Amino acid sequence: MAKIRNLALIDIPKLKKMISMISNLSSADAILDYTAYVPFPINLINRCLPLSLKFAQDSYVAIEDDKITGLITLKPQVKNPQSWRISKLFLDENGYDTGRQLISYVIAKYGAMGANTFTVKVDENHEELLELFSKGCGFRVCASEQLWKMEEVKLTSQSLDKGFFRPFKNSDASVAASIHNELISPYFRYSLARTPAEFENIICSGLYKTSFFKYVIEDRSKHSVKGYFSIQTSDNENFILNVDLVSAFDDYLCDVINFSISQILMRKKKFNLYFRNKKFQTNGNKIEKYLMENGFKNIKNQIVLVKDYYKRIQEDERYSKPAIAFSEMSRKPAFKI
Repeated sequence: MAKIRNLALIDIPKLKKMISMISNLSSADAILDYTAYVPFPINLINRCLPLSLKFAQDSYVAIEDDKITGLITLKPQVKNPQSWRISKLFLDENGYDTGRQLISYVIAKYGAMGANTFTVKVDENHEELLELFSKGCGFRVCASEQLWKMEEVKLTSQSLDKGFFRPFKNSDASVAASIHNELISPYFRYSLARTPAEFENIICSGLYKTSFFKYVIEDRSKHSVKGYFSIQTSDNENFILNVDLVSAFDDYLCDVINFSISQILMRKKKFNLYFRNKKFQTNGNKIEKYLMENGFKNIKNQIVLVKDYYKRIQEDERYSKPAIAFSEMSRKPAFKI
């Protein structure tokens, strides 16, 4: 059984060697993924904080015979310390047992601290990784997400007057959360629902690598918010659009996209626009059809797996499997999903 401890700076050379030996990961990608390490002294501060105050990701390594055989990284959901996401997992050859041990360790550790939901997003074609989480560690396949790229970014005519759109305010958080949660299919709602605090603007957001520009659609005659959407970017070149619209306003998706383009054009003349379609929402199929027919190309499909802490981790028979390299960081396009 491997020994598990926090990732330390002295582990980076060994980690680099392990990752570079995995055939399906280039050396450039390996260097990129060392962002799993939070530098000193931030890592020590974050490590000592209670769950509710943690602000950075945590990484752990598995060591056997003075050799690193695996790494796992978790990220807290912003303003929801009870929900954590596994964002990276590296395993040496035949490392499935190590993978189960790492995953079980972090679930037990953070579950005991108060976390109750763990999620991971896996490319739908990565069968070995899907098997590890579902059969090996008791995660359940909960939903799926798609990423679509607008092949030619251009403005179109609008149906809605621009007066319907306004910047998001923290006082809109409860309504935005309600719209988002109501759109989730009931079967997935418990695990994927978000709290109002998760929608609120972050203090000192300029210090974060990823920027969010948030807006709402408001029917001012009825003083009612009908939709919430955000524009996300990590490099000021690739922008991801996340949209939640009440059913009656589904037909105004074109206006939301058009308004978003106009807002980005105020900051950047040349850019790439992506749309994240949440298939676990009731209007997911309708949005997929719209994107397919209106100049968007599907470039990524991810399976969302969930582990609720109160559910027992299932043990499966041992397998001999190839090495695994998984990270939410993608080289093409180079931004966070």
